[in-house]
Amino acid sequence: MMRDLAALSDLARDHYLTQIRDKFGQPGIDTVRALHPVLKDIFQAIDYESVSESLIVFKLLGQQSDPLDLASATLLDSPVEIAALNTGTLTIQVLSDGRLAVWKIESSPDSLPQDAIIYRYAKIDGERFWINGSEAEVASGRGYPLFGLPLFNDLQAALKRYATMVARSSECPILPEAWREPARVMWKAGPESLMRRSLYHYLRATLRDGRPDVNQESPADDRNPVDITVRWADSNRIGLIEIKWLGKSGELNPPKQTTEYTEARAKDGLRQLVDYLELTRTRAPLHDRRGYLVVFDGRRAKVKPETAFCGRDDGMKYESSEIAYDPVHLARHDVGAPVRCFCEPSWVHAAPSKGAGKSPEVA
Repeated sequence: MMRDLAALSDLARDHYLTQIRDKFGQPGIDTVRALHPVLKDIFQAIDYESVSESLIVFKLLGQQSDPLDLASATLLDSPVEIAALNTGTLTIQVLSDGRLAVWKIESSPDSLPQDAIIYRYAKIDGERFWINGSEAEVASGRGYPLFGLPLFNDLQAALKRYATMVARSSECPILPEAWREPARVMWKAGPESLMRRSLYHYLRATLRDGRPDVNQESPADDRNPVDITVRWADSNRIGLIEIKWLGKSGELNPPKQTTEYTEARAKDGLRQLVDYLELTRTRAPLHDRRGYLVVFDGRRAKVKPETAFCGRDDGMKYESSEIAYDPVHLARHDVGAPVRCFCEPSWVHAAPSKGAGKSPEVA
């Protein structure tokens, strides 16, 4: 019990509100109260997942000269406009008249005046307040920033679950129909629509946060629709999902291969997704967008048009073959980590009837 009380005492002592009160008194409390709704509005405008480097928001106490060059800043009347400026790194000063001065640069809290309330969020370090040159804890206890909305994070987690729980073993009513044979060696010709439908229904059933609206084939340009889009009620977030598949496709009767896609197809898919994101940025600049590439990987080794069954060595050869994407694309603040769904073969077969030959041996 005493140990728990000591831990609570340490938590209270290190909490940013306690430090602000102790170091700045009532002027500090008034300043942080003015800063809180601004931080909430900023995270309404941009998702914390869209901060690839850092976000600093600060407000000076009293009348001081501005520490950064206002002439080089973009002045905004409302945080709603921040989404149009975000490239993953932002420094924002809350001015005395309520406007925001925004710089697309990374700043160090140490370079800003000590007589200021400074908030910093970084993907690696999490969120902190700086008070009079010292760090102070922000104990949200939620696994994401105190003022953040976990919408993109929820979508990314759902895509990863789908890859593991559904796509890997084709464990849904739709995805098995995309395979040419029960052993899942080769895709049917043109399996994309079935893959899209499978993922669409999964997201419709599992996404919960923020009242999501999931749609198939939303237009991105005059020629190419985005496979799946996700929007959330009362939010400016847009999730774009592009689907690609790898492996061979064909027909079984008579045996015929129609298409083969290697990892180059996945790399092209990421480039295509970046183009969609740029179009969305141009057409909806006040929306915070994030793109996700989902790759259905059905590659097998030593597969010929007549191959209707493969052993474990050939079937699982590409299980751990991750794809080397363009690092420039991966570094974008609006690109989520690509999700590769390795779709394994099936070695479960109906028992042969009397007199039938034995099932193929599994290597």
